[in-house]
Amino acid sequence: MILSKYCASGNDFLIFHTFEHKNRSEYAKKMCNRFYGIGADGLVVLLPYAQNSDEKGDEEAISELDSKQIAYQWEFYNSDGSIANMCGNASRAVTLYAYHNNIAGLKHNFLSKVGVIENNIQNIKSDKEALVQSNLGKFSFEGSFVESRRENLYDFELIMVGIPHLVCKCESLREFDGLLDDLEFLSQLRHKHNANVSIAFRENDVIHYATFERGVEGITQACGTGACAVFASFREFDKSYTLIPPSKERLIVSSKNSEIYFAGLVSLVATCVV
Repeated sequence: MILSKYCASGNDFLIFHTFEHKNRSEYAKKMCNRFYGIGADGLVVLLPYAQNSDEKGDEEAISELDSKQIAYQWEFYNSDGSIANMCGNASRAVTLYAYHNNIAGLKHNFLSKVGVIENNIQNIKSDKEALVQSNLGKFSFEGSFVESRRENLYDFELIMVGIPHLVCKCESLREFDGLLDDLEFLSQLRHKHNANVSIAFRENDVIHYATFERGVEGITQACGTGACAVFASFREFDKSYTLIPPSKERLIVSSKNSEIYFAGLVSLVATCVV
């Protein structure tokens, strides 16, 4: 079994392609374990695209999917073995993997559980690294919440970008750092709202952010959907922003036709034989 490890702006993933559909939750837990496995934030499986039973009853849906020229579909597993509908940075990682393995070209689409994801390898830096952009599609604002913690009140907004994110825009770097250190509070919010929790602090056109992710149950080095949710929360869709996650690798996020695009570096870390 050959697994390729890719890193997308600090998020790392194990990726392989196969023709076999099956549940790989336990395998994902084993391989993603950083002590007894290879170690990663998630496992991604590329599969040949095939219409499912729901699509076969909807000719309009079939026609729309066919027009997208889907190169493949995927299964995505978090490091705890849970299945996620979407992962932004993984969408960029599999794009480079598919190109490296002659599965798809520089610009292609694949099918996720939230729909078709459009991808574009914009700049090849080396045989192992490239700048990759993904279009995560439309987003929606689902509600606002005020949460209290140690006599402090925090405003959160629930934003859907394929998967749900609670977003808090901090007024100061001190407030941002305080929330970043309060993992117990972030974990409580993650379970209370069954959502990822993203916090952000803006300095001019640069936004520092971090995400407490479901399935990882901690703050990751980067989160693509988190970056897009944070971008949406500022509601300045005519501008592009540089977002900096804990990994310090820059993500460029922008909007066009009410859809969110984000780009960043992706690199092949290793090819693993297990």
